[in-house]
Amino acid sequence: MTTTIYDRFNKQIASDTRWSARLTLSDKNTYLVYVDTCSFEKIADKENTALVLAGNGQLIAEWKDWWYNSMDTNNLPVTDVAGQNEVNLMIIDKINNEILFDAGQKKAIFCTDTSTALSIFAGSGDVHAASCWHANRCVQTAITTASEKDYFTSNVIKYVDFTTGQSNLGKPDCSYANIISEMLDKGFIMNMTNSTAANDVGTPISQHQINEEVKELLASGKAVASAPVPGLSEFKWNDANKQKLINAIDRVKELETKA
Repeated sequence: MTTTIYDRFNKQIASDTRWSARLTLSDKNTYLVYVDTCSFEKIADKENTALVLAGNGQLIAEWKDWWYNSMDTNNLPVTDVAGQNEVNLMIIDKINNEILFDAGQKKAIFCTDTSTALSIFAGSGDVHAASCWHANRCVQTAITTASEKDYFTSNVIKYVDFTTGQSNLGKPDCSYANIISEMLDKGFIMNMTNSTAANDVGTPISQHQINEEVKELLASGKAVASAPVPGLSEFKWNDANKQKLINAIDRVKELETKA
């Protein structure tokens, strides 16, 4: 799972880096396999706009490729698996510091005086991050706090600052295969028992006694690396929401012509 933040107050977006899969293996134990040092990121940044994503890794790869290389509104990326939405996304106008489109469950902190959102959170760590951000107004501290309480959030943080233009994102990577490759090469596996702490590290997958079973599940697609979010399936990609997305993409195209 994951933690993402759109910090309107400080004009920043941020996310953790963890891609994971929860597996029940042949020994009947449940494991979390994950990688935190992955070139495939959850933020897809353009000059004046950004796309923040969570959910099914395979579908996110399609959305990132579409965002960077197409934006053809007559050929939208896949959103559902077996009839259920598995993509949580937010399109942000960095120039005007506002949301152009939002799909999927979020939590927000509002200013009661202006009735505007100060910061928006998504992912399994959203409650922990929101509580921390409310106290200190810092996305990095908020995600670090979430990582200490949520198994599915890492303490490695990626960000974009709208005001300064600073970012620690790498080169755009739209390949789901890279998540799997890096997970098998640099990832870890944790046995999910009652005593497993959120900030436990686990064992390198390559050293685990049943690593071949893990490799087969991930490589075959029987298990999917993801950054899933509570309430994903509640969002419906109906005609009204698709039209909102199309309108947002038209606005993205306008904004990017100013770059």
